[in-house]
Amino acid sequence: MLSLAAPCLAADDKPLTISGFGTLGLVRSDNRKVDIVRDLTQNDGVGFTRQTDFGMDSNFGIQINKNINDNIDTALQIVSRRSANNFQPEITWAYGRYLPSDNLQLRAGRLGFDVYLLADSRNVGYSYQWVRPPIDFFGSLIISYFDGADMIISKPLGDGVFRAKVFAGVAREKTFTGNTDEFLSLNRSRLVGGHIEYQTQNWIFRLGYTQLRFKNDFPSLQPLLDSLRSPYLNGLIPIAAGLASDLSLEGKKFKYLSAGIAYDQGPLQAQLMLNQLSSESLLFPTNRAAYLTVGYRIDQWTPYFTYSASRPADRKIYTPLPTGISPDIDMLAAGFEQAIENQFNHQTTISLGLRYDLTEKSNIKLQYDNISIKDYLLVRNNQAGWNGRANLISVAYNFIF
Repeated sequence: MLSLAAPCLAADDKPLTISGFGTLGLVRSDNRKVDIVRDLTQNDGVGFTRQTDFGMDSNFGIQINKNINDNIDTALQIVSRRSANNFQPEITWAYGRYLPSDNLQLRAGRLGFDVYLLADSRNVGYSYQWVRPPIDFFGSLIISYFDGADMIISKPLGDGVFRAKVFAGVAREKTFTGNTDEFLSLNRSRLVGGHIEYQTQNWIFRLGYTQLRFKNDFPSLQPLLDSLRSPYLNGLIPIAAGLASDLSLEGKKFKYLSAGIAYDQGPLQAQLMLNQLSSESLLFPTNRAAYLTVGYRIDQWTPYFTYSASRPADRKIYTPLPTGISPDIDMLAAGFEQAIENQFNHQTTISLGLRYDLTEKSNIKLQYDNISIKDYLLVRNNQAGWNGRANLISVAYNFIF
């Protein structure tokens, strides 16, 4: 991930490298009625909780690589950032890699979840031009790493290289649900997926698909599921238990479909990415997202523009629970609809920024974000009277060593 590292020599004279990265970030919001967060692993952010925030983007990571021989190496990465574990350091990479040939590599252990381009390096602020990856696109990612294995096959093709990757494993993390101190545990949820990629000197094209099978349910969903499964309700409404099964997350698949194009030649760099998130549960309706970013390098300066957006594929909520039978059933039907409505994602962000490369190992960025929101999936602590808009001013110092 990082090409600049500090080489050391171990006792057996095999190369050992220690490298690292970090971001010192500051962001200020003009709206005190909502918290804007970097992603769904953060339960508070900037705006309502604090108008000026130092923790939303700040992080620190260290990585150790060890070559065992010409065909085997290992890597360990530890990152501290604001997440469901606050700033408690987490092991995000811990794997061994075997390269039997130039065209094949096999890894096993704890691996980064690179479901999209840049996804497994999104904590390394030095490596991209924004202050933070577009929230509308990357903010719904609730997995940073998994325990398992992957395989990458590469082959020269035309003027570039074709790569195919497959992986499988289990997730270990947890994420906030939007309720105070309530988490959705992903522990033992199974992952399988892969992507194909073609890279030339100036272009990268990628198409990927991944599915996650949830092991656990939303904690706050359990009372609603219990009510739908009650013998009394099913005596009145025989389909209620089936609705509970349709709404439940346990054992259901969550699917990521993505496509991306990146271009980098001379002073111009641009990216276009699209995704679709869908599931077998009514709780997660299909949402789609995209972003376009363009930057232009002028010596050490890179001004850039980004447009990103997320939209629900269909806003219809299928609620066959009849109303008017009793106030309790009416409340149950309303709770059913609200649970689904909370997962719609309609958000748009227009960003203008400037990156300045201080040295070969550090840069500073300034960014303005204009955010317009109709659904509240990617925000926290939204208050009554909020108009669905927020403007952010961010500055970040990024470094590697």
